[in-house]
Amino acid sequence: MKFMYGNDIANPWGTLYGVRPVKRVADMLRAGADEGEIYRFLREKFEISDIKIALSIAIARKELELTKTISPNDVAIYLDIPFCPTKCAYCSFVSMSADRLKEFAEPYLSAIYQEIDAVSKIVKDLDFTVRSIYIGGGTPTTLLAIELDNLLYKLRQSFDTDALWEFTVEAGRPDTITEQKLSVMKKHGVTRVSINPQTIHEKTLLRIGRKHSTEDIYRAVSLAREAEIPVLNMDVIAGLPGEKLEDFVQTLEAVTAFKPENITIHTMSIKRASRLKEEAFAPDEENHLEASKMLNFAYPFMEEHHYEGYYLYRQKNTLGNLENTGFCLEGTACLYNIGMMQELMPIMGIGVGAVTKLLKPGRLERIFNVNDVLEYLNRQEEMRKRKEYMYEFYEKSLKLHQETEGRN
Repeated sequence: MKFMYGNDIANPWGTLYGVRPVKRVADMLRAGADEGEIYRFLREKFEISDIKIALSIAIARKELELTKTISPNDVAIYLDIPFCPTKCAYCSFVSMSADRLKEFAEPYLSAIYQEIDAVSKIVKDLDFTVRSIYIGGGTPTTLLAIELDNLLYKLRQSFDTDALWEFTVEAGRPDTITEQKLSVMKKHGVTRVSINPQTIHEKTLLRIGRKHSTEDIYRAVSLAREAEIPVLNMDVIAGLPGEKLEDFVQTLEAVTAFKPENITIHTMSIKRASRLKEEAFAPDEENHLEASKMLNFAYPFMEEHHYEGYYLYRQKNTLGNLENTGFCLEGTACLYNIGMMQELMPIMGIGVGAVTKLLKPGRLERIFNVNDVLEYLNRQEEMRKRKEYMYEFYEKSLKLHQETEGRN
């Protein structure tokens, strides 16, 4: 579907708040609403611009198409590695800098191995099929190659990876990527790797606290292609401090030249726990307008390069009140991203800050892991015990579990 992009529109999402604006549209499509009804409802109820309505409908249709294969017993595994070379100025994720990695990597990996064992047992007891494994963070490739090798081996031994549709490892920082680590990923069946430059401009990389260079980006992508991992994702951010439209255009042109299968375009968000917030960075009208210009450029540009939007979400305190959109080449969408955003399959969260989502018709509940690495290490057993609630949530399997425990 082709979109028309006009002048920048103040508050294009109107009065609609929340992370998942496309979910409402998908629900309406499932209920049989036509596009005219959706336009009328979203205009009148929320004052959303036609551009964002068209975008939402296109992505909702794509999501609905891609999720037809998901069955009630399918689940995803999310595992968090909370270590980074440095903390980006805009980041609020739970993470430790690499200078503490030697102290905490071994006890942390030991703790998540125990949580993997607990989750593996629950998955088997409840007769779930693991379709997606997603290792995020943080920057998982901050780990040594041998540590990454052991982690991936542990996951393969704990879950039936033959049933996987996809296996993602975030390698967000190009300076953490080595030929050896990519070889480890390939050996263990990783099908998707994320390399996230955010920008190709070194002045901006320095400003936002990333240690890598533009040359590191080109080197990392080259290594990933040589490793023949099927899907490469690359993230960019619209509205980074100090950048203008021409800077963003240059970044997007450089990234699409790599021909990654997936590209995610984020809009700059001033998060509460970020360094930018602590430094009292306050975007002005020009910052908001510049971000709008960047997205107005991005969508038709992505269409011209044969990328289609397949998932979308929003965050608080985003420039221009805008959105983050994932794009893919045909046949390469990340189902974990869709499942997470549309809440279409349970997600088993492992590690610090991970969230487990439990789903059944008409009901959604979450189990939270603690957000601090030291607290996670001190409360390992509690994190594992919390997940036993899943037996109660999925009532039909609870009796079977109890009978199995009794026989043992």
